[in-house]
Amino acid sequence: MFPRILLKNILSARNQRFLVNSLFSYIDDLLEAEHISVFYEPVNNGTQSFIYQQGNPVSLDKYPSTFWSWIAQFDTSDGFIPLAMNTCQWDYQQVMATDSYVFMLDNHPEMRTYLVVENINVSLVDEANHNNQLEVLQIIAARWQCLRAETEAAKEFKQRDMKEAKYLDVIKQRELFIENMRLVQQAAVEISNPKNLDELYRMAVEAVRNKLGFDRAVFMLLDIKKRCFSGTYGTDEYGNTVSEHHTQYDLHQLEETYINALFEGNESLVIVDNAPLYTAGNVIGQGWNGMLILRDDEEIIGWIALDNYINRAPLTSYQRQMLESFGSLLSQIYIRKRQEQNVRMLHASMVELSRCMTVSEVCKSAVTFAINRLGIDRFAVFLTDKQCTHMQGTWGTDIQGNVVDESYYRSDTVDRSIVNAARINPNDVVFEESVPIYHDFHIVGFGWTAMTLLVDNNGDPVAFIAADNLLRRSPLTHQLREVIRMFASNLTEVLLRTRAQEAVHQMNDTLEQEVKARTRELQKANEQLELLSKMDPLTRLGNRRMLEALLEEMCLSGESKRNQYGLILVDIDHFGLYNNHYGHMQGDIALMRVGNILQHHIQFDNEVFCRIGGEEFALLVSDYDAERVSKLAECIRKCIEDEQIPHELNSSSQHLTVSVGYAVVELEQSEFNFDTLYCEADSALYKAKEQGRNRVVGNAPLLVSAE
Repeated sequence: MFPRILLKNILSARNQRFLVNSLFSYIDDLLEAEHISVFYEPVNNGTQSFIYQQGNPVSLDKYPSTFWSWIAQFDTSDGFIPLAMNTCQWDYQQVMATDSYVFMLDNHPEMRTYLVVENINVSLVDEANHNNQLEVLQIIAARWQCLRAETEAAKEFKQRDMKEAKYLDVIKQRELFIENMRLVQQAAVEISNPKNLDELYRMAVEAVRNKLGFDRAVFMLLDIKKRCFSGTYGTDEYGNTVSEHHTQYDLHQLEETYINALFEGNESLVIVDNAPLYTAGNVIGQGWNGMLILRDDEEIIGWIALDNYINRAPLTSYQRQMLESFGSLLSQIYIRKRQEQNVRMLHASMVELSRCMTVSEVCKSAVTFAINRLGIDRFAVFLTDKQCTHMQGTWGTDIQGNVVDESYYRSDTVDRSIVNAARINPNDVVFEESVPIYHDFHIVGFGWTAMTLLVDNNGDPVAFIAADNLLRRSPLTHQLREVIRMFASNLTEVLLRTRAQEAVHQMNDTLEQEVKARTRELQKANEQLELLSKMDPLTRLGNRRMLEALLEEMCLSGESKRNQYGLILVDIDHFGLYNNHYGHMQGDIALMRVGNILQHHIQFDNEVFCRIGGEEFALLVSDYDAERVSKLAECIRKCIEDEQIPHELNSSSQHLTVSVGYAVVELEQSEFNFDTLYCEADSALYKAKEQGRNRVVGNAPLLVSAE
């Protein structure tokens, strides 16, 4: 999460300046931003300057008018928004860095306030999102709004004496609103890091009652596909927290006002006065009840149902605002926790499944994981063929919930509605409610049953997975279906990989019987690998290993005649500057072009140009006199210069050039010493560079007489 000292500074801030200091410092440390600014939306096209800034942010007159209408659609719950996703036809990259973000601090229609952070390290943003460190912005925004409210309240206090006592009640209500907003912040902080979603449901219900001061609350989850909603935790008529996990209701049981709010309106809080109040589906009194709707963008998550059964107190306008603010924060916490829980589940399932070595072990691990970790009553995996003609059992669950071997089971693909639906909608979780539940062709109960057809990347069937609620009769929620769908995706990947591994093992067993017949082919392959190991992968020239092999071959030769040996060293001029200016990709292309030129200057099979450094090449030749070596060196230099590879930073030319040094020695092969020859050629290369580069310098010939 985020440091406690930061939270303390935010909640204790008494003015926007102090709050902004904490905000800027946090962003600096977390995201390494280059420029940060806070400003109001311009009113009536008037000029506007920054309220607070750090660095040298882009002037507000550079923002197009379409930007304000686009950003106004967001509110503080929408999070840290990259400017790259703007839909207002603004090419912002012309005036600011690509990786820039905007966040709405205050969506008050008369004083919309924005935070813009320019030139952020994107990897740090991803890491901060992963660690939930950006959620502190929501608390800062809430605190900013509180400070604005406090400022407005302070202004009203100053006018109190002028407008006498008629404003006293308004001011008191404003103070109550500020206190309520503090309560909202505290409640959001307390529930912001639950162990799991189930704990979040309970903590949210208790926060509404104990922290925000409402009589009763219950957390309901909506399943739009099933047109129903189910309970999590609620409150009995005595104000105690009770489990509602067993409850499930059809949407038509809701009042029409609530149904309209869910599917036709954008409001987040709906209150019905003089309504019947319920507990466990039974009427227990009359009062107001309400629905605090929780949304993930357009998707409705569920709602907090509230009423005033215990104290029968009316609902004030400031309490409405408090509930709406709390609902917005709770939605964000729920979304984050749901994503976090799903990621953990996926990781844990992949770890478990990946430990298996055979398809059977994978299926057994999948069933065990589904029963123990996903909370499913019964689960089974059936393998099938590409035509989906049959279902072959692997591992499953008996009617007592035990994981059992079901490899004995095999049948043609049965003509049942749920099987057909799974085949039509692969990788989706299809289900039926209130239907017979089967085990080994026999009906063993009634409830819901779900099935998914796993397919590979080509759309070919791999396996069926089946689940039901025979034992505990728990409802099939939208969240559970989403978990099954993601788990099925992991299972598909591991099944395909394991099946491929088994095929490889089987192939290896077969190949062992053909080893003798393939020995010659393997030897040829080894020879090719040996050749590749002596080749520079970029330039396709030889490498140091190739040069060493040539030297070894020369030294081991039995010839004793006197001969002349030449060594040509080629070094690209200012290649470091070339890389820095044109980039390493262009640098690699230039090396390949130079290597191609060098390759064309090899005249005999025993000659190989070798890349012995980043931009240094060597050619060892024999039976060449000094004049021939000199002409060859000059030809190489000129051909590279004539290639006209642009090099603006080259001091000797506008094109890429090379400096060449060579040396020639005459001696008997038994007396050949490469180090001596290399030192002479390297010395000549140094002189070529010292004399201005793009030239050839030679030290030749060295006459060494035999003793």
